[in-house]
Amino acid sequence: MTSKIKNTDAIIFDILGQPYLYSASTVSYYPITKCARELFLDDNFTKYNKITNSLYQRFSKKEILLTKKKVREFYNTEIIKPIEYRLEDNFIFSDYTLKLIPTLRCNLNCKYCFSQKNINFDMSLETAKKAINFFISNFVKSDVKRYIIDLTGAGESLLRLDFILKVNEYILKLKQDKKINIFCQFATNGMLLDEETSSLLKRNQILFGVSLDGEKEKSENIRNGLNYDLVARNITKINNKDFFGLAATFSGINYDFISIFKSLYKFNPEVIGIKPVRLFLENEESINKKNVNKILNSYTEFSKWIYNSLVNGDKEIFNKFIKSEDYFARFLKIMLHPTRVYFRCSSVLSSIAVDSMENILICPAFVNIKDGIIGSLDKGIDKSIYNQFKTYYADKIKYCKSCWARYACAGECFNVSYQNYKEFTKPVAVMCKIKKHLIQLSIHFWSNLKYDYPEIYNECLGKY
Repeated sequence: MTSKIKNTDAIIFDILGQPYLYSASTVSYYPITKCARELFLDDNFTKYNKITNSLYQRFSKKEILLTKKKVREFYNTEIIKPIEYRLEDNFIFSDYTLKLIPTLRCNLNCKYCFSQKNINFDMSLETAKKAINFFISNFVKSDVKRYIIDLTGAGESLLRLDFILKVNEYILKLKQDKKINIFCQFATNGMLLDEETSSLLKRNQILFGVSLDGEKEKSENIRNGLNYDLVARNITKINNKDFFGLAATFSGINYDFISIFKSLYKFNPEVIGIKPVRLFLENEESINKKNVNKILNSYTEFSKWIYNSLVNGDKEIFNKFIKSEDYFARFLKIMLHPTRVYFRCSSVLSSIAVDSMENILICPAFVNIKDGIIGSLDKGIDKSIYNQFKTYYADKIKYCKSCWARYACAGECFNVSYQNYKEFTKPVAVMCKIKKHLIQLSIHFWSNLKYDYPEIYNECLGKY
């Protein structure tokens, strides 16, 4: 249960039997006593500094006096204060990403895939080079740490292995000539990732990962055409698993996070991440009102399992999880080093996608969607669209600006919002529920670790 402290930017919530104070404006959190919770939420105390008689019946006078003093400190130090908004939009990004779409073709037919299979959509090498040149010369700002060229696209990238190698050859030349930190990466379903191919990719300094949704039965049920045993053999035969990751998609029919993680862990990748499916709410595999509470419970158990693995000395499990692009890990990292996160997604501002027709898109999920086109390689990015996306941050999104979670969540995925509501920023209620739960689990995770295992907490603070 979450309760807002009146006229402030702070909430009180309980999770796993422990009450917490969370201040949205300072992105800070504190475990509190039940007495403190009562005072924070009592109008008589916050307005008139009066203690109700019922409080004396439940707590000792000494506890009330000590708590009263502590509660006042939160107001005096402005940890608790009214909502304030950031109005300027001069944000800085350290990484810039170009997402090319090599093909729409695929050797699988996954139930949740957003892509439209099209054999005439293969990108030419000339278009790829043109897109990379545009990206470096016309899109990337100065003082950038990394230039990422992502070839995952919207189909199975390894159907274009020759294309990948030639694009990477061009990237390596740019790296040498321009003295920039630029590299190539992509994700594959693993069906074509034989030993020779994985060795070839490694030799050419191409980062890659495999998507697999858990155990054999679950994965093959969701990914039509998948030969799980073949993919398992391909992964096992990868000689050097540095910079190699595994990723799963959870859905309304596959959300046992512990089971999914364990099934991927046995392959010993460097990182393991689990992210939510992108489907219409009416789809039976979607995350919806019917299954969201079960998903929250599964996340709670997963959080406990990850925590116990860490404190019981199995740091490898935690390391593979926290270093990944996992959905839950994202919130854990934000809450470990609390800073305001304004944008849910870097699309249009520090990342763009390009298709085979030389259209510039919001991201690969918008391929063949007219509203997702923001420009072209010849004409550049439409300035009015760019300026519009600059306003799609937590404090200016009408649905999010008064939400306590806005600086840890920062809004909805543009594609999820568009697919369901034909607009870019309207959040999906069940996803809001999941994100808020993960934020609260993250707060509980670090608070417990900080007070019960300070050495491990400080190690995590310095390492992640």
